[in-house]
Amino acid sequence: MSQQEVDLRKLSESRVGRVLNQKWTLDRLIDVGGMAAVYAATHRNGNRVAVKVLHPTFPKKSNVRERFLREGYLANKVGHPGSVSVLDDDTTDDGLVFLVMELLEGESLEALLQRAGGVLGWQHVLAIADQVLDVFAAAHDRGVIHRDIKPANLFLTKEGQVKVLDFGLARLKESDPQIALTGIGVVMGTTSYMPPEQARGKWDMIDGRTDLYALGAVMFRCLSGRIVHEADTPSDRMVAAMTKPARSLATVAPHMPAALVHVVDTALAFEMNDRWPDAHAMQRAVRQAYAVIASNNAQPEPAPAARPTDTHLRPSGAAGDSIEVDVSVSPAAQPQPRALGIDDMLSVPPELLDKLPEVSAVLVEDVLSRTDIVVDTPDVPKGKGK
Repeated sequence: MSQQEVDLRKLSESRVGRVLNQKWTLDRLIDVGGMAAVYAATHRNGNRVAVKVLHPTFPKKSNVRERFLREGYLANKVGHPGSVSVLDDDTTDDGLVFLVMELLEGESLEALLQRAGGVLGWQHVLAIADQVLDVFAAAHDRGVIHRDIKPANLFLTKEGQVKVLDFGLARLKESDPQIALTGIGVVMGTTSYMPPEQARGKWDMIDGRTDLYALGAVMFRCLSGRIVHEADTPSDRMVAAMTKPARSLATVAPHMPAALVHVVDTALAFEMNDRWPDAHAMQRAVRQAYAVIASNNAQPEPAPAARPTDTHLRPSGAAGDSIEVDVSVSPAAQPQPRALGIDDMLSVPPELLDKLPEVSAVLVEDVLSRTDIVVDTPDVPKGKGK
């Protein structure tokens, strides 16, 4: 921990017990990030909330303050239960800027990964992804792109719901470019989960597929215990994100079923047009992959150890309901992908086709409540960096 981080934590801890604007008592420090500190707090009427206080180290005229306050506007614009509700924003007499938000009970995906030894089971990863994609579908349909999806910004509640946190870097697609808070060529985000267009600072190219790449990178880490581009420094990871296609999940987790590998690899495609076209399409793929894997769970087939770059392994497009998934029976054989349409689904028990939305909350609640998380996975070296 750097000296600056130590100083920020001490400053944040010193506020515990303070009453903001004669209304919000800061009861407990929950977390300290690079931009703000988050507290459990109580309103004078007894309501329990979370209060997020911007670090005073940012200059008063900095656009960081404006971006911080926009988090509430964009989070509420999403209008989905998986997006954290922002109840109020205000400024204290001495200049502290803060947001009042719903108080969540549970833990972040980052904390869960640390507790689980770095890897989660495929069914839990698909359950988390399914809920995140539901939030993405609502956000993207309203023009809101998150731009900073990572395990620390995905929160698992005790009720089994996944909440998407921190819309501070989010962007509204129809925003006036003259008042945009992120300039062309300026890079913001988290390098381990950043797609090429974001690493290059090409903000005019950012769209929903940028978030899908980041979610693919999160799934990659949860399933393999590795990050997509392993390097010694954030700068080296940034260069790799700019210039190198992501490796296939199968290269670091060869035990993963082909249908799941295809979902992740397609999300991580270097070219935006080769990714899932939108959150709806990726969510269909996630649910169909769950059905296929669950129906063959006794003998899950390994995936071929090569990245699916051929055209027959790409998403079929937003308009179609069928999604191409490699379901080859042998990793040594030439992959024979098939579209998961009506004919192919006849071999899958009907009750499994819509099973993931039904069991998602139960799976999330299950993995969150377990204290002895054990995943049957090969012993692979962990990647550098988070």
